[in-house]
Amino acid sequence: MSARASSRRPAVADSRDAVRRRWAYSVRQRCAAVVRASGMRRPPFAPERYAAKCGVAAIIAGAPDGVPVRVEQRATADGRAQRTLIVVDRRLPPHTPQWNGAVALGLGETMVPPGVAGEARRALAEAAAADLLLPAASFRPAAARTDLTMDGLRDLAARFAAPLRLTARQWLSVGLWQGFALLWREEDGVLRLGWRAASSGRFPPTLALGADAAAVWAPESRLFATHRTGRAHHGVEEVRTGAGTAWWFTRFAAVRDGAGEARAAARPAVFAMVMLAQGILSGPSK
Repeated sequence: MSARASSRRPAVADSRDAVRRRWAYSVRQRCAAVVRASGMRRPPFAPERYAAKCGVAAIIAGAPDGVPVRVEQRATADGRAQRTLIVVDRRLPPHTPQWNGAVALGLGETMVPPGVAGEARRALAEAAAADLLLPAASFRPAAARTDLTMDGLRDLAARFAAPLRLTARQWLSVGLWQGFALLWREEDGVLRLGWRAASSGRFPPTLALGADAAAVWAPESRLFATHRTGRAHHGVEEVRTGAGTAWWFTRFAAVRDGAGEARAAARPAVFAMVMLAQGILSGPSK
């Protein structure tokens, strides 16, 4: 019985991956159609111009309970119909990268198929937001001419008026960066993984959201030096992946945490750009 159950696990995992790929393809196609219909061809891409095509009646300022954006259904004045509204944190100045990111995330929510929930929904909504703010047809040529460094990431983010998280996600998505983007932030005195993106869409077991940095990086890691000093560092890092030890070339930089948060409310964090030669692991030891 246990042998049969064990043999089913790879098939179940493959089936789930296939479903996720179909969802991702569907969302990407919808985003591409919305971008084409907008008539915008060059950055920055104003997300509010996508609203009508996404079925959004209005974008309004509000206080969406500790998150930068919320999608709401509200009845019309006569109560006969429902309107989709995007409520953006009123502390975000309009048309800034943070505001653009929040609006794009709200629009991304409208792109996700019904029934998708949890981490899968969050990832799809964020991928859609990246496709709307940084459309691949425009972003890929720009990224191909940009150094794969934190300065390069910031330059692309500024050019597209997009948050760092969405810019990194799109860079990984278009195939020009093999590896991971990871955001580590302090919670109760412990550095934990608060956000992640991968070129493959898959992560080593140790890179679960909420993971303790000390369980992943060696004690002498540049991650901790960056967090302690605020200065950028880079180099080859010894990493525990859950499948052995690996060595990753990684760039670390101190940032303000928040794809769409008011800067005053955003917390200091460390952004890690991991570059892999191939696959998920680089140089595992036994």
